[in-house]
Amino acid sequence: QQDSIAETLLELKRMGLRNKDYKLEIKKGRPKKGVHLRFTAIRIDEGNDAAYESENENQLDQHLVFVNNLPIDVTEEEIYDIYSRCGPLESVQLFNLRPDLDPGRLSKKQMKNRRRKHIMNGASSASAVDNYAQQRNTRPRTPVYGMITFKTAKGYKLATSPEMSIFGCVIRRHPVMSIKPQKLTTLYVENIPPNLFSMEVEYKLAKFLQPHHIHVSLDGMRGVGRGFDERRYYFANGINAKEKYQEFSEPASCELKFEDFNTAMAAYQLIKEEGANDEEENANGNIVDFLGNGCQLHWFRTPADGMQFWTRERTF
Repeated sequence: QQDSIAETLLELKRMGLRNKDYKLEIKKGRPKKGVHLRFTAIRIDEGNDAAYESENENQLDQHLVFVNNLPIDVTEEEIYDIYSRCGPLESVQLFNLRPDLDPGRLSKKQMKNRRRKHIMNGASSASAVDNYAQQRNTRPRTPVYGMITFKTAKGYKLATSPEMSIFGCVIRRHPVMSIKPQKLTTLYVENIPPNLFSMEVEYKLAKFLQPHHIHVSLDGMRGVGRGFDERRYYFANGINAKEKYQEFSEPASCELKFEDFNTAMAAYQLIKEEGANDEEENANGNIVDFLGNGCQLHWFRTPADGMQFWTRERTF
């Protein structure tokens, strides 16, 4: 494993992602598993194509709308019926649908029994998630989200009006807000295969995106999660101590923070085209082939209680 990491380090040095005098610190113990990596990405345009690409990207900004917290069994037809009231739609794409986990709609009796079970258990998992959401000033949401493309800028403006962006609409008891693309500058890579080290993930991402003038590097301040209270670890050991073992950690997911939405969309399209032949793409997200089988790309990070929504243990 150390030999493999050493070879990857040489490649990162050739790509300019590590200083020439950078050395690995070999420590005893097993690598941390299931961590979450954080990367920073920027685009450096070259040639005369930058102005043309910028014009096309600005046109996309005025037609694309994101919506999340959708019902787990929502359909494209249902979204068409609701949002076509704002204007004619070009397309609707839904992500993170898991019909294989859905037991079907519950009867009133089943819903009542589940509520009773949660009350009898006291601090149920649902209430725990609600408390966690309140602490982080966020609302619980399902893992299902969608991308809606309008044919006209007028439809986009109506769908992203303050009423739809702040208050939103209710789809089968699910509060759904419209999100402007300019607010989304992060892509999430999930289900990274095991036995793949953090440095190898960084190398594979950089190798794929650099030829397209998108440069990726591990975030030096918040690069790797440790699987426990990161703030406590940060204050107790400092940034340097936190980063000592990041090359040998085995991540389960990572995020790529871009400078703007246009750069994020360019990377998204490149990765999407790379894995376009996979049959699971339409249902579960875009497949990231160069990282391994089952690895997926999303615009929203799948919530920790996503499985409870997919199996209807949690409902709105």
